[in-house]
Parts: sequence; C-alpha cells; structure tokens
Amino acid sequence: MKKTLSFLILIIVCQVQMTAQTPHFKCGYDHFITMKKHHDPHWFGLNQQMFEACKNNRGGGTGGVYTLPVVFHVLYNNDSQNIPDSVIYSQLDVLNEDYRRLNADAVNTREIFLPVAADCEIQFALATVDPQGNPTTGIEHIMTDRTEFTLEIFSTVNTLDEVKHTSTGGADAWDTEHYINIWICNVTTDFPGAQIFGMSYPPGGLDNWPANSNAPTAEDDGIVIHYTTVGRNNPVSEDDGTDLNDLGRTLSHEMGHYLGLRHTWGDEFFGDVCSEDDGIDDTPLCGSGDQFECDLTANTCDDGTLNDQPDMIENYMDYNQDACYNMFTEGQKTWMRYALEELRSGLLQPLDIRTMHTMEKITWPNPTSDALFVNSQLRGSDYTIYNAAGQMIERGNIRSNSLSVADLQSGLYFIQFDMENMTFSNRFMVRD
Repeated sequence: MKKTLSFLILIIVCQVQMTAQTPHFKCGYDHFITMKKHHDPHWFGLNQQMFEACKNNRGGGTGGVYTLPVVFHVLYNNDSQNIPDSVIYSQLDVLNEDYRRLNADAVNTREIFLPVAADCEIQFALATVDPQGNPTTGIEHIMTDRTEFTLEIFSTVNTLDEVKHTSTGGADAWDTEHYINIWICNVTTDFPGAQIFGMSYPPGGLDNWPANSNAPTAEDDGIVIHYTTVGRNNPVSEDDGTDLNDLGRTLSHEMGHYLGLRHTWGDEFFGDVCSEDDGIDDTPLCGSGDQFECDLTANTCDDGTLNDQPDMIENYMDYNQDACYNMFTEGQKTWMRYALEELRSGLLQPLDIRTMHTMEKITWPNPTSDALFVNSQLRGSDYTIYNAAGQMIERGNIRSNSLSVADLQSGLYFIQFDMENMTFSNRFMVRD
C-alpha cells in the first residue's frame, strides 16, 4: 500500500514533465497536498465555521487598495543564480500589474469572461523596514554552499522548506505574520525529468482548500520560486530550457495560492477530473488545467448545455504559458481579500507600527494623480519619497497640508516623514 501511495504522489508531481527539449511549468502544491493527506492524517478536517464565515462575507471587504510588504531572499551558489535587483524590480512590476489588472495583455481576456475580470485591489511593495526596525531595500542576497534545493518526491516532509532556514543552507524567514517572504533559488526534484518552478503555502483555515493543506509552521510560511522564472528581464531565463515562462507569471500564480486560491480545476488528477472544483463560482469547471497548451478551444468539462463555458485558460491559477495569463475573477478577488482580512491580517498592519511612532491618518487620497494631502501635525517635518524599489525620488520639507506628486510616474511610492525623534511612513499609488 505504501508503494502505491508513493507512486500516486510521484505521478502528481511529474504529470507535467519535460519533453525531450522543453520542460513544462509545474507548481509544487499538488505534491504537498497529496503528501500531507497520506502521511499526516491528524491534519485532516475542514473548518466549517470558516467556510460559513467566508460564504457570508463575499463583499471583498471595505479596506480599499491593500498594499502588502514583500521581502525577497535570493539564495545563490554561482553568478547565474544571483539574479540582479533589476530583475526583482521587474517582478514586482508584474505582480502589481497582474493584481491591479494593469497588465498590457488584459486586452486578451476573451469577451465571455470580461464581466468577471477583476482588479483585485491588491498591490505589493518591497519592505522598507526590517523586523528590527532598520531601513532595508526588501532584497537580500545570500551565498550558499548548496547548489540546489530539492523537493524529494518520496519524502514525508516538504524538503524544499530547507531553503527557509540558515541551518540547512537557506535563509531564515522574516516575521511571516507581517511580511510576505519569497525565496528565490535553484529548485530541483529528485525525479528525472520533473521541474518544479514554484511552491507556496496557503493561509490556514480556508474552506476551498482540501483538508490538511495548511502551512505546517509559521517559520516555513511563504513562497519559493525557481530563479529562472523571476521577472521579464531575467538574463538567465533560458537556463531551464524553455522560453514559455519568462514573463514573471510564476510568482503571480504562487501568490494566488499564498492568498488562498486553488488551481482552477481543483487539483484533481485521478478519476473524474470534473468532479473537483476550486470553490470559486465564476471560474468555469475544468479538468486538470491547460497544461501549457494555451488552447482557446479547450472545454474539458463541457456539459452540453447552452450556457456551458470554455476552460478559463487565461486565469493565473491555470497551468499555462506566461503569455496566456491575463486575469483573476471577481470571485477570486473576494477570496484573496477575505484571506487577507481574516487569515493574514498582519500583512495589513503598517510595517512601522512595531518600531516607529504612528498616527491614525498620514496621507491621502490613495491612489492619487496630482496632490497628496498630509496630516497637519506633520507640517514642518522633513520628508523623503522612495519608489517601490527603495530608490530615493524626492526630498524636502512640508510647508503646507499638501504635496504635489503630479510629476511622478504612475506606480507605487513610499513617503517617510522625520519630525524630531519620531518617524512616520506611508505608501501611496500614483495613477494617471
């Protein structure tokens, strides 16, 4: 029986394998779910109260645009793996475009799905303050003696978690309650021909995930991605043998898992693939993902009815070429925002709340196009504006209750005010 279970796990991880020339995209969460189901039965059981709470709170919350702090840990053994910060900045641009539906290829969303295509009102920014209260760029480069971090298919634990600990050649997580930790490294598997490009843990307690799919420990919470898939200007993107995953969408996909989303087909690979669903009402029922084909004719669960919809292959939670992705749905938006509000609410707490003095309202509106209004208590203080990459853009002194930002390009910015022995900071978005 144990051999049979191991073989099933192996099939799931390797179902999308390399051809002779081209490896296919593979998300490692399938392996994690199956492994935990079979080897940790005490994790089983769904939280019905959470299920009911989520069903009764489908409004997506009232918090406006959420900005989430991110830290990248780049683990490298050679120059190729040590991707430059410019690639990280590109990746951050991709995330913010995809989650705000500002991506240029949003025009490719098929007409049938336009009514449910969503601006998730979630954006991401490099951390500017580390857990000790020190300034940071939100990116750390760490040389390791390890040439790779391997997901061992037959292991009863997730061996890829070794990248998350200095004791095993990786990097310790920053406070996972208040930061999204993303580890970039050389990801491998111990089965020939299988390539995992990303893996993440969902928040604990969401009902639309199979039982037993919670992150095992707080220290392991976060996202791991293969170094070749980062950004859309990655000089080593071809190291994995494919040019179909070089637009930075691996992290868009994995971030969806981190915020509570399942694959659009519900992760069913055996038996009736149309028997499992992702729990999202506006993603059509489909079977086993598009598997990198970008097939606009796909309709794997066609029920023959007049209103039947094709597979939503453009959804970020499908398995597909980066160039095919272009949308999340309103239902997925609701799930992710609910996950933030109820299960990952620490990410919504200002980074400086633990180490700096704060006031109730610092700047507004957000987003803005021309002026940023400033709390009158800050008049006379020095200010510094940084872009999302942590680069200083402007410095000056606040002489009135507003500050012109009309000359800033569209994007995410941070503003810091220094007043005597107190520091205040806030984030704001400039949009045309």
